Amino acid sequence: MQRKIGILLLVGLLSGLLGACGSSSPQKAGDTFVADATAALEATPDVVTSKVRYTDPGGMGAVINVRVTADPAADLESVLAGSLRAVSGASGSLKSVSKVEFYVFPEGDEENGIRPNVLGLPQSPTVEEIRNYSK
Repeated sequence: MQRKIGILLLVGLLSGLLGACGSSSPQKAGDTFVADATAALEATPDVVTSKVRYTDPGGMGAVINVRVTADPAADLESVLAGSLRAVSGASGSLKSVSKVEFYVFPEGDEENGIRPNVLGLPQSPTVEEIRNYSK
């Protein structure tokens, strides 16, 4: 009797573990975000190019990096604000606590860019902070 209970518990545990390894992996959510965010950023006024990276090293939390190259004649704060809204709209698949390293700079002048702290956000805000800013 004890052996049957032990086997049933083991089968239940294994079923739960295998179920947790389903298709909704964090990296898949990240890949979806990268595609959606890149498309949204490229449609943002005065954005020349963008580069979005998402890495989930497993158990350590996701690393999200967004770099936006702006038209040299554009107002960087306006481009940053529009870019934050674009990323917010694309962030539905992300955990709200993930930190985002965000940098906007004029084309040809990478050293003179700005980060979200110029708009009152932390330098590397969380996804939730970006969503709240964009409301």
